[in-house]
Amino acid sequence: MEVLKSGDAPSLISNLEVMQLLQERIAERQAKQPGSPKGGKDGEKKIRKGPCQNRDWIEQTVLDHLESSPAGGPGAKVEEVPKLVERLRRDPAGGASTATKNGSKCPPGYGLTDAETLQVLNHLPASLVELHLLIEDIDQREALDDEEKQMGLLRLISEYSGRPVEEGGGDDDMDTDE
Repeated sequence: MEVLKSGDAPSLISNLEVMQLLQERIAERQAKQPGSPKGGKDGEKKIRKGPCQNRDWIEQTVLDHLESSPAGGPGAKVEEVPKLVERLRRDPAGGASTATKNGSKCPPGYGLTDAETLQVLNHLPASLVELHLLIEDIDQREALDDEEKQMGLLRLISEYSGRPVEEGGGDDDMDTDE
């Protein structure tokens, strides 16, 4: 066990990592119980009775919530999330593209902080409004200073989440009766 020094913050984990951990724990627990049903009536998940039934219920409820969130959606590409994280955090100051170890060009990043990257992974925004809520001072960042660059980020996130990007979001769509 690693002892944290005073002032050290624990690592932050994404909803996706929590979901995977809970899936493993529940599957392991079900495998240990001989003859235990994987579901009750009408596909209802069975929570065993006993000293840990509250823990089991909490874990199952959290897992159900995470699976219904954008990060747990059916179109999410879990195996490619590290590529998305690397791209979100890469410094945008590298110009149009930067060279990788094998000499190929990779597109510039967005320079998001650790907290912003975690927020994006957990919420997987699909609209400009959601993006503006997650990234502080988005208009002052060179890599995201106009709507087209922000839509590019949403399209990148959409590739990993499987959710369609909601186009628009400007003030042009508002009706005025004057």
